[in-house]
Amino acid sequence: MEYMIILILFAAVVIFAGRYYKLKKQLKSISRQLSDEQTRLVTVEFVDDDMESVALEINELLEKIQQTIIKSNVSSAALKSSIADISHDMKTPLTSVIGYLQLAERECKDEKIGEIIKTCLERTHYCNALINDFFELSVLESQGCDPKLERVDVAGMICEQILAYYPIFEGKSITPHFEDSNKTVMVSADSNMLNRVIQNLISNSIKYTNGDIYFRACQENERVIITVSNPVNAYVNVAHIFNRFYTQDKSRSKGSGIGLYICRQLIEAMGGSISAEMEGNRLSIKVILLNSV
Repeated sequence: MEYMIILILFAAVVIFAGRYYKLKKQLKSISRQLSDEQTRLVTVEFVDDDMESVALEINELLEKIQQTIIKSNVSSAALKSSIADISHDMKTPLTSVIGYLQLAERECKDEKIGEIIKTCLERTHYCNALINDFFELSVLESQGCDPKLERVDVAGMICEQILAYYPIFEGKSITPHFEDSNKTVMVSADSNMLNRVIQNLISNSIKYTNGDIYFRACQENERVIITVSNPVNAYVNVAHIFNRFYTQDKSRSKGSGIGLYICRQLIEAMGGSISAEMEGNRLSIKVILLNSV
């Protein structure tokens, strides 16, 4: 009798151990499936009412999550499209307002009223720049980037942009310095995208510098390195400087924080990288792209 009892208990332990092993193996399988981003539904191999019930509830939850993601993506795309449309619709009347203010500024003979018009014109230009940034951002995020890579003389492009911004440099008593500006440095890039990046880097430097701005473009092996550096008058969190809407000026009186985010999107689309570092009070932004052979 004792032998039979021991035998029965042993069989029960073996059955329980086998069931426990299968359950543990199935739980690991479900865990692996959930960690896989491609998983839409989990499957179970071990037939057990409780396990099947758990798998069913997990799958119902996964389906709800997928539906939520789909709805969120649709809403996000619609919002970005609406922002692009609104920004585009606002650009035309705002351009007309700028034109009328410029005309009024030229015709005004009263010094006090002239100062008011000048302030209005500056604020209108700022609003126009914000609208352009939001329009570009919404188009960029809704349609993505499709760069057309070609050989671009990045040194010549920087020189052109320095000349274009020279009246602003002069008005703010900023002297631009371009090391080896007479050398040709060819890079593989989309000309329009790279031009926009350089414009944004210059614009960002002008907003926050308290001194001169230094430019450098050089070739190192198969890479071209573009550097823009300048002293700044406030702390810059370089870990977040390329985040969307980041700005060191918490009042946002100098910008929206979109420009450098757009730079990162465009540079990465062209297969490059962009980074920033602080040395003392000097901010340096470095762009790396492939050399054009």
